[in-house]
Amino acid sequence: MKQLTQDPPGRTEVLHSPALYLGSVSVSEKRRRPPGLLSGTRLKNLAFPTLHWLVRHTPGWFAMQPVRPVIWFLRRHYAAKSNRLRAACEAVCTLRGKFGESHVTRDVYNRYLDNALGVIDNFFTLYREGSEAVLPRIALESDDIASVQRLIERHGGAVLAVPHNLGSALSALRVAHSFDMLLVAKNPPTPSRTRIALDFYERMKLSVLMVRGGNPFALARAMFTELGRGKLVAATLDNLDRTGNSVTVAMFGQQVALAGWAARIAARAQVPIVPAWFSSTGNRVQVKFGEPLLTGDIQAAVQHYADFFEEQILADPASWAYLADKHWQPVLARAAHRDATRRQAGSS
Repeated sequence: MKQLTQDPPGRTEVLHSPALYLGSVSVSEKRRRPPGLLSGTRLKNLAFPTLHWLVRHTPGWFAMQPVRPVIWFLRRHYAAKSNRLRAACEAVCTLRGKFGESHVTRDVYNRYLDNALGVIDNFFTLYREGSEAVLPRIALESDDIASVQRLIERHGGAVLAVPHNLGSALSALRVAHSFDMLLVAKNPPTPSRTRIALDFYERMKLSVLMVRGGNPFALARAMFTELGRGKLVAATLDNLDRTGNSVTVAMFGQQVALAGWAARIAARAQVPIVPAWFSSTGNRVQVKFGEPLLTGDIQAAVQHYADFFEEQILADPASWAYLADKHWQPVLARAAHRDATRRQAGSS
């Protein structure tokens, strides 16, 4: 891997890696307005290169030192009005209340931070000690492996629909050790951050199809090819999609647009979609599979994994990385406000 450098805006770089299914990927950093001081983009642009440098050049105990003060700071500022993560935790706790039970907001918030710390610890362990040191921390039941393997053998392949969980990336390591898998991932928006991602994918020995900015016909052909070879094609599918190719489904009592490309590929290849969830407790992760669905109805396919995601988010919100996502937070806030208003009206 090349030495990490800051990317000048507008630069395009072709990166090569044995982890890349196509062998290389072209990454262009778009010219944008400078991110805000505390924006997620700026924090990621600073945090990822810093952590990567630390894990490569310092002892493991030292590499974690900058992380702990950040987690401490976030715990101390739980009640801050600008704390959008806390607001998202409040929203999912309100939504959980419609089932007659609820989470405690502070507990969800603290567990989310514990899980984030566990993810970083797992990546540092992976980098220092290799995948064999991390695999025992990721549980996948043998019955679930056998069930999905039978699906793949019966239909010639399967699509694994995955949300952005805090444990998703590490769980790909366990899934890839259990199945012949192609991971479809949206590469980071800069060459430097993409190099970091590739460094970890190489260490996990994953085969990754990076799709940002790629030719859609070439990408689809690659997925059809691997499904035809009896592979499990895994992709994160809980991004809100503002393109013309999105599929509108119901989540949290409102209409949201999700990407429909994976459902279309599954329908055309005539393979089932299997939703998955990765439940974190610190640095331990439990892989869960939902019910498979084989259908040519794209709307039904997307709604199927959207329903599964919603059920798991409400039951286990601290495992969902997108609690901190600026696009999903307004969705959760609107849903919680509507549910709280209805309950108040019903009790009056």
